Amino acid sequence: MTVAGREVVGYRCDHCAHAWTRPVEDGLDVHDVVRVDLPDATLYGDVRQVEGDRVQVRGAGGDWLLWVERWRVIGY
Repeated sequence: MTVAGREVVGYRCDHCAHAWTRPVEDGLDVHDVVRVDLPDATLYGDVRQVEGDRVQVRGAGGDWLLWVERWRVIGY
C-alpha cells in the first residue's frame, strides 16, 4: 500500500475495527536496533544484513538469527 508516495503497512484492530498505517522502514543499516513484529511474537535485535525486501536480524547475545520481510521491521 502507498500513501503520499511512500510505502506503508496497514493495521486493523480486530476488537474495535480501528485502522492505521505506518511507513515501511527504508533507511535500515547494519547494526541498527530494531523491533520485528511477527504474528505470534515481537522480537528485538540488530540488523545483520539488508537485501531488497528482506532483513536479517540477530537477537541479543546472538540467541537467534532470522530473515524477515522488511515491512515487519521497525527501527529505533
